[in-house]
Amino acid sequence: MRAVITLLLVFSFAGLSAQTQSDTTKGKQYYLKAKIIDTVDLPPYCGTFAFATVVEMEIISFPDALYTAKNIGVIFTCPEFYKNNFFETGKVYELKVADKNPASFDWMILNEKKLEKYKLTNNWWVVDAKKLD
Repeated sequence: MRAVITLLLVFSFAGLSAQTQSDTTKGKQYYLKAKIIDTVDLPPYCGTFAFATVVEMEIISFPDALYTAKNIGVIFTCPEFYKNNFFETGKVYELKVADKNPASFDWMILNEKKLEKYKLTNNWWVVDAKKLD
């Protein structure tokens, strides 16, 4: 009986360790409060290919002290998962963003060229988003 309990504890800790390790692949995460400043180009729906889009935003608050520009481009993965009329120019959003791709695969970002003007040291990937107004 003691051996069974020991094995259960070992497997439980191993599972927790594996879960913790998978979270580290998402990089540093921040909350960004920002307003959409340009029309949002929606890509095809995700399916066989994983699509994403760059959304340009005016920063209201962003705790990353290394990024000091007024505007930023962030990457929304599979934007069709957000409800209809989610992306509206001039509306304010609270975003949870990560400085690394949260997936273990690459995305087809059809408007990726928009990121070039921001001269980012890394891309900002939206992990979660909420429209505030």
